[in-house]
This record gives sequence, C-alpha cells and structure tokens, in this order.
Amino acid sequence: MVNQLTLKFLLMKKTLHFTRMTKLSFSILVFSLLFNFGYSQQIIGEFPIMDGGLENQTAGNLKSQGSSAKDTPSTTWSISTTGGTTDEKILDTPNDARTGSFSAQAQLNNDKDNARLQVPSTLAPNALAVSTKYTVQFFYKSPEAIAEGNLKPGVYLNNTSGGKTTNRTDVGTFAPNTWIKSWGTVTTNTTYNVSNWAVVRLGGDKGVDKPLISFDDFVVYAGEYDNTAPDAPIAGSYSNNAGTATISWTAPASGVDNGGYVVFKYSSDPNEDNDPNQNGIYNVGSTTTNGTGNLTGTVAYIGTDTSFTETHVAGTFYKVYTVDKAFNYSDEIEISSSGTASVDDVFNSKISIYPNPTRDLINISTSESILSVEIFNIIGKKVFSNSNLQNKKIDISNLSRGVYMMKFTNGTSFAIKRIVKN
Repeated sequence: MVNQLTLKFLLMKKTLHFTRMTKLSFSILVFSLLFNFGYSQQIIGEFPIMDGGLENQTAGNLKSQGSSAKDTPSTTWSISTTGGTTDEKILDTPNDARTGSFSAQAQLNNDKDNARLQVPSTLAPNALAVSTKYTVQFFYKSPEAIAEGNLKPGVYLNNTSGGKTTNRTDVGTFAPNTWIKSWGTVTTNTTYNVSNWAVVRLGGDKGVDKPLISFDDFVVYAGEYDNTAPDAPIAGSYSNNAGTATISWTAPASGVDNGGYVVFKYSSDPNEDNDPNQNGIYNVGSTTTNGTGNLTGTVAYIGTDTSFTETHVAGTFYKVYTVDKAFNYSDEIEISSSGTASVDDVFNSKISIYPNPTRDLINISTSESILSVEIFNIIGKKVFSNSNLQNKKIDISNLSRGVYMMKFTNGTSFAIKRIVKN
C-alpha cells in the first residue's frame, strides 16, 4: 500500500517490467503538518489532500473556517461562516452517501444569501496553483431544483478579493433527491493566502427558504472538464507464494492521466455489471453492491503501483480499473486466485519476437515449449489466440494499427511481449 504521507509518481514504461520512480517526499515541515493533521487515505488524483470522497472525515457538525483564519490551513471539510447555514454536517451513513459511507450536507439559512462549503486546504507541493485553470467536479442531491447561480463551484483565497466561482454544468436531468454530477471550470487569481480551498458556494435570496443539499465525490483537476475514461490495464496475473498472494497487471500504454488504479475483490466470479460508481472516490475497505447477483465488491488496493500483495485465499476474484485524475474508471480486467501462473523472468528472457514494429508477420524465436499465445489490445481485450505454433509465425495483418501485448504460456508460467502493429 502506498504511504498516505508520500507523493509518488510512476514512470509508465511501454514494456512488461515497470520501474518505480524515486519517491518525491514532502519537505520535513509539510510532512509534519500532514502527520499531525491526519490527512486522507485517498492517494490518487491530483489533490488527494482534499479528501473528495469524505471517507476520512469525522461525522458531526462542520467547523467554521472564515476570513479570520486566513493563515491557518483547514485540515477538514468546513463551512465559511457560523450561523449562515443549518444542518451543516458530515454524515457517516452509507444510505446518505453516493460512494462509501461519508457525505456532506448544508442548508443556507433563509436570512442569508451565501455560504461556502470548503474542502481541506491544499498545501505545497501538492497545492492549487495561481493563474491556473481548474475543473471543480462534484455530485449533489436536493429535494428541489437549484438555480445555476445558487450552487456554484469555485476556488477561494481566503480574506482576499481572489475568490472565484463559476457557473456550473449539470450532467443529466435533475430528479429530486437523486445524485447528479455537476462541474465548472475556473482560472485562479495571481495570489494566495495559506488557507485556500476549492469550494461549492451556496446562494439564494434573503427571506426565502432554501433546500438541504448533500454532496459527495468532489474532485479538482487542472484543465478542462474530462469525462473520457482511461485505457484499461493489460494482462493481469496472480501468484501464490507460501500463502502470500501477489496480484499484478501491466499498465496501459497510454498511462493513467494523473490517476492510478483501484482494485475490487469478490468472493465469487463477478458479473460484467458489478462495477464501482463512475467518478466515485473510495478508500481501501469501501464496498459496492452495484450490478446484478447481489454481490459485494470490497476495495483491496488503491495506488499507482501495478501490483500489491495480500493473504492468499482460494476462490477470490479481482477487478482492476485504471482511474484518471477526474476519477473516470476504465473497463476492468479480471484476475482470479485460481490462475496461479505467474510472469517468469527466465521464461520471458528466452522468448524474442521480430520484426517489431511489424505490418503483418511476427516471428517467434525460442527454444522453450509454448502451449499457447494470446494477443491483447490496449484496453485488455483479447484479439488473437493460437495453441498451434509449429512454424513459430503469427499473422496480425488483420489487426488495426496500434500497441498490443502478446502473452506466451508454457503451462506453469507466462511471458509477455509488447508489439507495435504499423
């Protein structure tokens, strides 16, 4: 598991084996701050410090974090003013949440015309930048439709004139008390105070009752709104070494777009529609019962590495997803504990393929026994399979141009080679 106090970047190499980049640690000061503040377990996305899934918040009333605290970073979700809202709370009730167990709610008082619901303050080096375009994306639900100007995403630089909000765009049609995705893009100003937040600004006319609004799955990322899912991982594997299971996969050639991976574990073979919430922000241990079959998937891993270990349990199934900066989920690959074959470095080293790139024929050079070869595209879909390699040549002239992974199996282990089709 990646330590929540360390910022990691993974260099995606377009080969079987991937090399971890040296960890870029926070400064001692920031490290100490994070340790004392107890920031979120969320460890992927551009701003994990914001705890956009709220899974590491404490149930109860939101504290006030107004302009008098301009030099004090907020370690939790907060509200901008005491007395401006009613029922401003963090809820630890799964039925009220969209994803996981936690959500936030607030209701603007009828004698007020605005308040801000604020995520934890960002800190260097993983901080909001000045003069930068960001997309603020979240889910909300309300018993009644909310005018565009009465619910606005933004970024506030406390006690300055630098706070900015923007009109929101809802994705889909509003329905009462139903989660709806919303977003807006804002460019920050040129200066910051220490306490600066991404926010949702609640508004409305004074003297008018306002609805109670719930929020979950809040995320901020640089650039324009992104609703395009990343490519899926490739060629997952499971190995059992004296009771310790290693679950691993190959990164998509296109990378993770400032995201990482989320792995769900099932005790029986999951159905195709047993998937997490799109744009859902989970923690390890979070569960989902989406899809048919009344199956429960439990998050076993979140991070940027392409493998993790846990205790071997026979009959376990894993769905592995690539998740990008906007928490768009890719199609999954499935890995099973019954498939105990593992990538064998010796076997892999004894196989070579040429020419590479190629337009049609692939020649296989090896003295090893090969039972089968399979070819997968960059979203993990099998596009070729052959168990008869007498002439050790494969014709891929009918495949589209692009990057593919070839999986060679000898019965107990497998090897993977990357091939480019011109």
